[in-house]
Amino acid sequence: MENNTDKLSSLPELLCLFIISLLPFKDAVRTSILSKHWLHIWKYSPKIEFSENFDGNCIDRFEPFSSIKARRSAFMKFIKLWLDFRKVGEVEKFSLKFSKPNNDHREIIEECVTFVTQHGVKELELDFSDPFWEEEVIPNKRKALFELPKLAYGNKPNIESLKLSSCSFRENYLSNWQALKEVTFGWMEVTLDAMTIVLSNCKMIESLVLHKCWNLSHFEIGSEALSLKRLVVDKCSFRNALFKVSAPNLCFFKYFGKLCFFEMKNTLAIEEAHLHFYLGYDNVGTGARVMYDLVKDLYNARVLTVSPYLIQVILTGEKRRMEHDMNARHLILRMNMLRCELRAVSFFLLSCPMLECLTFELGSEIILPDYQAMWIDSDEEQDDLPLWIDSDEDQDDQAKWMDNDFEDYDDDDEDNIDDEDNIYDDYCRDFINMVDNQIKGMKNLINYNCLESSLKLVEVKDFVGSKNGLVFLCYLIRYGKVLKNVSINVLKTELEGNSNVAFYRTIEEYLMTTPRASSNLQISICY
Repeated sequence: MENNTDKLSSLPELLCLFIISLLPFKDAVRTSILSKHWLHIWKYSPKIEFSENFDGNCIDRFEPFSSIKARRSAFMKFIKLWLDFRKVGEVEKFSLKFSKPNNDHREIIEECVTFVTQHGVKELELDFSDPFWEEEVIPNKRKALFELPKLAYGNKPNIESLKLSSCSFRENYLSNWQALKEVTFGWMEVTLDAMTIVLSNCKMIESLVLHKCWNLSHFEIGSEALSLKRLVVDKCSFRNALFKVSAPNLCFFKYFGKLCFFEMKNTLAIEEAHLHFYLGYDNVGTGARVMYDLVKDLYNARVLTVSPYLIQVILTGEKRRMEHDMNARHLILRMNMLRCELRAVSFFLLSCPMLECLTFELGSEIILPDYQAMWIDSDEEQDDLPLWIDSDEDQDDQAKWMDNDFEDYDDDDEDNIDDEDNIYDDYCRDFINMVDNQIKGMKNLINYNCLESSLKLVEVKDFVGSKNGLVFLCYLIRYGKVLKNVSINVLKTELEGNSNVAFYRTIEEYLMTTPRASSNLQISICY
């Protein structure tokens, strides 16, 4: 052991510093126990990441105040130790996560920020938000708990990535940061003027993320000179429901929030779009038009994720498919396999003739369970759709078969156990027969180009044993001519009890024996 320790201690300092630079900060700190030679080397790491949960123990909501105070005091001393020792050396990354700092902590924090900005930091992250705020769907408006120190703005720093949470800034000073490429603002007031000043002056910004910000009159960015490639707007609050973007270089777009009137122009470079809405207008018809136009503006995205609200609302309009073909290769549908939602699947399959991968993320919220698509107004039109579910009421019965009440049976009574097994066997047999009859009754099927020539992978996450879901999977298996893989992951909570596992084994056996259009198809079900 001593020889090994001596070998570590005899390593050249430059080599030790190189090793430290390759390690995550937490692991770099741990090297201090190797030997005296390594005691302080971690402090020269170019990547500094301070977090009050550094020890892995998050602050509990009900933790005594005295305990929290002691932990925060120890954390500040740890930072002060580093600050007192570290006098030279470039800092590539500095991250500080410290919830709700008070005036006693301000001096040390300002010293840290000033030091790293004067020593060439390229990535700066300051997060003073409370982790418990994340429970708020719509953020409460709070004053930022810290302000970026004035000294941090000087001498045109080399910062390329800036992430601020509950940390206000002065936009006129920030406009001097010409090297900025990535900007993230969270849990604070951000005005449209501030955002415009930053984007117009920091012309190299490629990524903009707004997380639970407020006081924007509306959202509007755009110019031919805009370098923006990535835009994420997550649960922000706008005074006016208007969202305008003109970004010729935009490749990635993610929106999570209330429904707005969207104007997504000049977005031909878009490659990936993720759309999630948690509230909509009372006027569902208006929402359908807004949803349709938004998807139309993003038609060139190769990867598209749509939320339950969009799925349920878009068909309340008059369109059976998008006016023009979409470029999507990977479509991610967050849904529940309701009959009405399967009509939306038909909508997107018709609209995406080059689709290669179809992913279902099940178990999402139902926002408008009673809506009726406007264009389904005759039996003749309904027959043209490959949707064979008689009623939405079947959903609960099929998905929650295990909720049958067997409490009348005594576990110690073998006769009752046999009766329960018979009930279970009868249910499984009836369920499979019902699905089989539904499939055999298919008629007037629509010809989907993607099933004929491009769809190779189908993924189902959090599958439950619903008739709707199983019928649709069988349809894809029967008619997907180039399918290579169907992967099904059963919802974990569905697997409580041996009978539940047996039920999904029955489903697996049925899927494995379903006729396949593709000779190369592999089916896997994980339960």
